[in-house]
Amino acid sequence: MPTRNTDGSGSLEMAVGLMEPGSASSPVEVRPGAAVNPDMVNVFEQAVTPGAAPGLHLVRLGDRPAGDAIALSVLAWVRNVAYDKDVWVDLYVLGEGGVLHAETIPLSFQEPAEGGGDFFAAGAAVPAPKAGPETSALGMLQFRLYGQMNGELFTDGILHSHQIEATPAGKAATPAPAPAPKATTRKAPTPRATTARATTPRAPKAPKATGEEKPAAAPGARKPKTPKA
Repeated sequence: MPTRNTDGSGSLEMAVGLMEPGSASSPVEVRPGAAVNPDMVNVFEQAVTPGAAPGLHLVRLGDRPAGDAIALSVLAWVRNVAYDKDVWVDLYVLGEGGVLHAETIPLSFQEPAEGGGDFFAAGAAVPAPKAGPETSALGMLQFRLYGQMNGELFTDGILHSHQIEATPAGKAATPAPAPAPKATTRKAPTPRATTARATTPRAPKAPKATGEEKPAAAPGARKPKTPKA
């Protein structure tokens, strides 16, 4: 599977990687042995920033200098005819001097797609061209999509092109200002008004008298006896 490297060496089965400016490689030409068949591979979605993306900066990698970068996103549909699939784009940045930058960017599997295919995607930072005092401020980013399955190489046959703006020499892309943090004030809870409930005092219970004797019962009247005759 093509992978990114810095020397640009390799055959069709190996990585093309980064290539030196002024390379004889041309984006117009399709790779040798590639069959044009958009029913096998095609670009589903693509996005390119028109110029150097604010806040996106490349570090030095091999012969590639550090500097501002253009953001590229590609989502490709690939027919699922084999489990192992190698999917990539051959990318070129062109200016007045010809090919300013060339790179092979591999796409990674994302998820199954409708129509018996799979989605593959890539997001990459591409070196932004620089405009000199006497050179045009406009450039071109172009790429071709490829997919290799069961030993066969396919492409959609389309040279995908995007016009881009070159960064003036000595001027870096101005990063977008960070949004000011929004002040948030916590609302203090409103205390609940409580009304004291008036309570009527209860009269104390009269204490029970202790040691109080019951009055003696009055003696009953005795019936007089009648004398015997």
